[in-house]
Order: sequence, then C-alpha cells, then structure tokens
Amino acid sequence: SRELFVEWRRQHLAEQAAERGETQFQIGDELLKALEQRVDQAAVPPEDTLKAIEEFNRGAQHLLALKQLGNNPALDEATLRQQAFVHLDSARFFFEQAIRLNPFDRKARHWLARTYQQLAKNFLHKENWVKAAETLEKLIRMDRGQHGLYATLGQVYMALEDWDKALRNFRTAEQVLRETAVFRVPEDQPLNDSTIAAALDSSALFLYTYYQGENYIHLYQADSALAAFERAGKLARTENDRESVQASVEWINWDGGNIYASEFRDQLLELVDKGEYEKAADGFQLLLKRLRTERARREIRWRLALLEFTFLGREDQALERMREVVKFYQTDTTGTALADTLYREYYNTYGTMCHNLGLKALKQKKLRTALAYFMQAVEIPWKQQAKSYVEIAKLSINNPRRAAEAAEKALAHREQLAHEETIQALRIMIESLKRLGRFQEAAEYYRQYREQSALAN
Repeated sequence: SRELFVEWRRQHLAEQAAERGETQFQIGDELLKALEQRVDQAAVPPEDTLKAIEEFNRGAQHLLALKQLGNNPALDEATLRQQAFVHLDSARFFFEQAIRLNPFDRKARHWLARTYQQLAKNFLHKENWVKAAETLEKLIRMDRGQHGLYATLGQVYMALEDWDKALRNFRTAEQVLRETAVFRVPEDQPLNDSTIAAALDSSALFLYTYYQGENYIHLYQADSALAAFERAGKLARTENDRESVQASVEWINWDGGNIYASEFRDQLLELVDKGEYEKAADGFQLLLKRLRTERARREIRWRLALLEFTFLGREDQALERMREVVKFYQTDTTGTALADTLYREYYNTYGTMCHNLGLKALKQKKLRTALAYFMQAVEIPWKQQAKSYVEIAKLSINNPRRAAEAAEKALAHREQLAHEETIQALRIMIESLKRLGRFQEAAEYYRQYREQSALAN
C-alpha cells in the first residue's frame, strides 16, 4: 500500500503544507507584479489610470501585495525584491515539505516546479532551473498524459540552454497533445477525424511547433528549423504569430541558412548600438569572409561603410565600398535588385555620402571636387536627390543651359527641398532662362517665385 498512497494523517499534513506554500507563492508572485507596476506607473497615460488600477487590484493575494507596498511606500526596489524572494523561498520550503509527506501529490509537485521557475527567472539562480527540471521530470513520470508539462519542461531546458532536451520535450508535447485530443471531444459528439481535430488546442499546437523551430536554430539545423516554421506558419491564428514565423524564417535565410552568420551579424549590431564602432567594423570585415551569399555581403559592406563614413573617419574608403554596392543595382538585368528590400537604403546611403562630401569640398573651396561629388549623387534615385541638383545648378551658374537643366530637375521634386532651396532653384531658373532668351518660361517661374516668397512672409 505504501507504493499507492500514504496514511490519511500524512496526506492531511501535506495538504496543509501545500496550502501554506500556495499562499506564500501568490504573495511573492504578486509582489513582483506590483513591483513591475510601480516601475511602469510613470508610463501609464492619465486616461488609462483607472483601467490600470482595476487590473492592479485583482485577486485577494494581489490586494495583500498592494497592502504591503502601501504600508511601506519608502521601500526601494531592492527591498521589495528581497521580500518577494523570501515569500517564494518560503513557498519552496512548504511544497518540498508537502512532497516529503506525500510523494504522490502531483499538484504540490507542479506548484514546486512553478516556484523554482519564478526563483530562477526573477533572481537568476541557475540551480533553481535545474531543480525545476528535476521536479517536472518526476511529475511527468507520475503523469505522462499532460502535454503542458512537457512544454513547461521544454521552456526550462531552454533557460538552461540545453537545446537538445528542450527540442525533445516540445516534440513530445506536440505528440501528446495530438494523441490525447480524442479525450477532449465532447461526449455529445461522435468520435471522428473532424471532431478530434476540432478538439485540438490550436494555440498550444502552434507554440509547440514554433519552439521546435527555435531550438533547431540553436542546434544550427537550418533545414529542420525551416520545416518546423513552415508547419507553425500553417497553424498560426493571429497576425502576430504569422509575423513571428516570417521573421524567424527571414533570419535563417539571411545568408542562405548560415545560422552562424546571422548570429554573428546580430552580435555586431549590438556592438554598434553600444558605440563600439571600431570593434564592430573589425567584426564586419571578418564576417564578410564567412558569408555564403552576395546579398548578405552587400548588406554587410553597407553597414561597414556607414561605420567608416560616420564614425571612423574613413570617408573615401566608405564611399568606394558603397560605390561597389550601388553598381550592382545599376547594372542588374536579372530583377534581383528590385527584389532586394534594402536597395533603397543603399541608394540613400550612397547619395547622402556623395552629397555630404560635396558640401565638405565646397567649404574647402574645392569647386571641381564638389561638383564631381554632386554629379555622383544624382546618378542614382535617392530620397534627397533634388538637393544635389540645387548644388549643381549653383555651381553651373556661368553655364545657363546646364544651370537651368539642374534647377529644373531639382524643382521636379520640390517635396525634397527646404523653402530656401526652392527659392534658390527658382532664382537660378529665372536668371538662366532669361539669359537663354526663353522669357515666357522665365515669367512662369517668376510667378512661382513670387508665390513661394509670399509663403515665407
């Protein structure tokens, strides 16, 4: 009988311990939520305050947590976190006591696993993740019919970065979910493929499949990951789910399934965000040697050129690098260029570099050099191309035909120009057309000039 149950007195004591554990867990959990609420309170718009308070006041334990906060308004975040830890650790003690009294108490084991997870997640204690995994493994041995237990264990192993075990548990979670769906068919309905399929928890099925893909990524198995995400995409029910799947697929395919390269790129972008530009540039140089596809190489050349031009003082090197990138799109006849979503970014970067170098040359009184840069800038359609045409028109003032042509092209995209630039282009246009004897056209532009000038007043 000892292998089936324990005596009633021990069961009763175990229940009491478990109840005390639940209370301590709820208080600790709600204290953490209340602490998060305190941190985020400043971000809540005034019109949402009532809603926030209503959400904040749900449940008796939540009220208890709020009471503790309210009675101690001067407590800092560290002290509040310590209070939460004390309650969660007390919960751990009571659940462990309950299990010692009654090893068959599955509910207590489940609560203990949750407690270990909270301790690990909020207080960064790796040993608690390990204990959570051990507790869930024992719980699964007692009940192999709960797909959620396998999924929870999969999440714990992901936190431990044991990707193989995490993958195995998410696959088992999917299998158990599918094979136990028959038991969730309502009794008033027949048992057939249609009713069993309808009884499947589609949200859980999506998540289990999606996380299989995530773990395949960590195992550097691109093809298996893509297959998992393809299945997940068909199971997605919301736009957010579909976007998550698509983002993962694009991330894997960034360099033709070269997951190492995608990871390295992300690490380098983090260095850029931290302002470690020299280190990031060295990394981009190294990454270029490891890439499989030309498309990925073009993107990294672009990112490297941005660093060189903007932060590292290597303007000529950056411009030459971007010239090679842009050249591909100018000469492409296969349609590859238009299919690349980044080509406009490349054009804008190259155009901006050329234009800024032209302005720099103007300040140095190097007029020929400046004109050459502005001419390079207008070779491609970038978002402020009209500004470069204005500068060309100003530098070409002694050649009325050339000045008029440049000013006309600038005015064709007035939305790219500031008010003063528009005025400058109109003045050049009027003067150049008058010198060319095209008085009627000059008069029309003069009317536009007066209208534009009136706007400034």
